Amino acid sequence: MKHKKSRGQKSSASRWNKSDAMVRAPREQRDLLMDFWWLLPALLLSVLVYLNTLGGEFIYDDVRQIVRNTLIQDSSQFWHALTSDVWAFKGSGEESVSNYWRPSFVFWMILNFRCFGVHTFGWHLTNILLHVLVVALAFVLLRRLSLSRPIAGAIALLFAVHPVHSESVAWISGAPDLILGAALLGSIWFVIQLGEKTTGLRWAGALAFYAVALGAKEVAVLYPLIVVAVLYDENQNRFSWSRVFSIVWPFAIVSVIYLITRYAILGVMQQRASGGASPIETILSAPAVFAFYLRQMIAPYWIGPSYPLRAVTSANIGLYNFVIPLIVTVIAGWWMIRMAKQSKIARIGLALFWVPLLPTFNVGAFQPEQLVHDRYLYVPLLGFLVLIIPTLGLLLQRMAGERMGGRAFLVFAFAVIAAVPLSAQTVRYNRAWTSNLALWEWGVRSDPASAFNYQQYGVQLHQAKRLDEAIDAFDRSIQIHSLPATLVSRATALIDKNRFGEAERDLREVTSLQVAQVSAYTMYQAYERFAIAAQQQRKLDEAVKSIDEARRRLPQYKAALTEKLAVILYQSGQKQEALNELKAVRDQARIERLAESRLVSYRLGLLNAELGHQDEAREAFAEFLILTKGMLTPEIRQARSQSEAALRNLGR
Repeated sequence: MKHKKSRGQKSSASRWNKSDAMVRAPREQRDLLMDFWWLLPALLLSVLVYLNTLGGEFIYDDVRQIVRNTLIQDSSQFWHALTSDVWAFKGSGEESVSNYWRPSFVFWMILNFRCFGVHTFGWHLTNILLHVLVVALAFVLLRRLSLSRPIAGAIALLFAVHPVHSESVAWISGAPDLILGAALLGSIWFVIQLGEKTTGLRWAGALAFYAVALGAKEVAVLYPLIVVAVLYDENQNRFSWSRVFSIVWPFAIVSVIYLITRYAILGVMQQRASGGASPIETILSAPAVFAFYLRQMIAPYWIGPSYPLRAVTSANIGLYNFVIPLIVTVIAGWWMIRMAKQSKIARIGLALFWVPLLPTFNVGAFQPEQLVHDRYLYVPLLGFLVLIIPTLGLLLQRMAGERMGGRAFLVFAFAVIAAVPLSAQTVRYNRAWTSNLALWEWGVRSDPASAFNYQQYGVQLHQAKRLDEAIDAFDRSIQIHSLPATLVSRATALIDKNRFGEAERDLREVTSLQVAQVSAYTMYQAYERFAIAAQQQRKLDEAVKSIDEARRRLPQYKAALTEKLAVILYQSGQKQEALNELKAVRDQARIERLAESRLVSYRLGLLNAELGHQDEAREAFAEFLILTKGMLTPEIRQARSQSEAALRNLGR
């Protein structure tokens, strides 16, 4: 028979509950404070090792993806930017020009551009802060998984300073890896909570973070495998596979929706790289790829923007590129699986290591000289450390038995010692990512057999006005492998040296190719350079012929090419013809993605003003200022300044 509690009994119970809560609160606060102190070294070093990147320039893809990207600069193109592939600004908008639909990354660029424009300090700072966030999330997640403070702190510390992260943190365009890392860890946090109790808020958090991860990098489609690893626990008394699948399937559905949307936007699942490895070569190359990434995580002494690793073929297969890597792969794989069978934390580490790394073994999808990159290790390194560091602690315990009560502290001390050379290497390597010239000087040292590296190095030497050295670099690149882009680059340098005959030879070789054999933008550059060479020799008819042929073959760039044609016609005294050509492409100029296309309105303003058509001139200048609002490419900025001055003179 149940008895009702008296008011006194209830009051007493209430007092005890309040007392327990009062005791727990200071304890939780002390725990949080202790966690913070163990995390603090990693947070501080994750900032300090990257301070020398804050003064860095826009380099490599940054220049095109940010400085020359009309989609992120023009606020009216916001939705177009988010629903196009990352490189859509190079094309007509009717076709995909890359394999990458990354709305999270594009939104990140738009946000940074609104805040910082083309001032690189802010862009670098936000990359560093993203990295700090990932370090903090990693520590908090590891503590949530019941790792001790010293072990979690050791993992966070080594992850924070490891030099393979330079490519992701020091390079502004490396942000997709940082966004992916932060979003995946955030989603995992909510997945762990869903494993305990499902609520609407937890589902919303887990799926929202996952959506951000998918929008950062395509590899996130494999995340459901990580969810299984997080939820699976064979030692749990009430473990149920049905419970696991009830949580996994919504993530799988989101992945499928993402793939369908991606296909609808890009029109393809994957564009194969020109000259990419065959399926058999891809299989033969897998051990070498794995051994490379393992070496980079354990001993990152040889480091650079690219590496001399090439696909393994029946012609070059041998001891060093197949047999030894295969042995390393088998031994390391066996050890990792063995560790994963022993503990849940090791299984999660194995999933974080393998799942994001799996797509990198599809070497047929990569350019032949670009099979491996350090940035692909951003999340896998965390998984590798989660496998290694707790195992090191257990090893110390077994070696010393009960005598070593502070084994976890010794592991943290080991991490502090290891962090010193790793930090030094990171600071040293960061310098490669502060300027284009420094990057490709490093690149030709790390991979001297790369035609692409020498081509990029030559471009930077050219910009530095070191023309003879630039031509030598282009010659070296072409000797290794002749690429259309390199021929265009060498021709540009030869034009500056007034060696027009040699330049025209290179450009004819490019324009003789089918459009399908070379990127449309490279073909556009070849015709443009040919016109420039003809102009400088006062062969204006040849310049006009070059642009006319380009407009016929490259209709997606018709407005940009017409802007250059108008300049040639103007120089030959055909002002009315120039005006007519510009008027004919005015509508297309409003929608073409190249920054040069917007200059059509500017040229219309100049010509109309000179011909005395003041109303038309005002209209054209005003339209140009509207179309280029927020755009900060050098030629646009100069034209905007002149347009504003012209409007004042025209009495707007």
